Amino acid sequence: MIEKIKSMILELCKDKDWDWKSHIESVVKYSKLLAKKLDADEEVCEISAWLHDINKLEEGLNSKEHHIKGAKRSVEILKGFSNDQELIKKVEHCILTHSNSKDNMPKSKEAKIVASADGLSHYENFFSLAYLVYNIEKKDYSDGKNWLIQKYQKTWGKLIPEAKEIAKSRYEAIKLILGEQN
Repeated sequence: MIEKIKSMILELCKDKDWDWKSHIESVVKYSKLLAKKLDADEEVCEISAWLHDINKLEEGLNSKEHHIKGAKRSVEILKGFSNDQELIKKVEHCILTHSNSKDNMPKSKEAKIVASADGLSHYENFFSLAYLVYNIEKKDYSDGKNWLIQKYQKTWGKLIPEAKEIAKSRYEAIKLILGEQN
């Protein structure tokens, strides 16, 4: 099932104007790493990581409520592979809450891991976010820099402690690059 989902997602990543492949593969990597470290359900974390941005891949980067639509779409996809309602429900919760919005906060260990892995991918893919801000969103220098500063500060606040440990040196380097001093 995971290999089929992976193939489907990687196919959707092709010919996009943003580097979705690197982002999603990074989320998968950190989801698996944190799941092992925290003794969480690795299968749920990996499937959720592959599917977490399915709505953005299908509807575009600026899709509204991508976490809600993506959770629904993921349930449809998973029902085609499995009758395991518990697995489907866990993955749905991970995707619904991966954005850490105040209305949909992660409750399970797996959901917290996927949300943090999504954040960790931003630290690993700094240039991809900079490309998004300046080349796709067409922000000017100052607005783009402020957007990046806010994005990294917000993301840092949402990471679980184990993810902060992984991202700490990159976060400090990014703050230095963006001119943010402690």
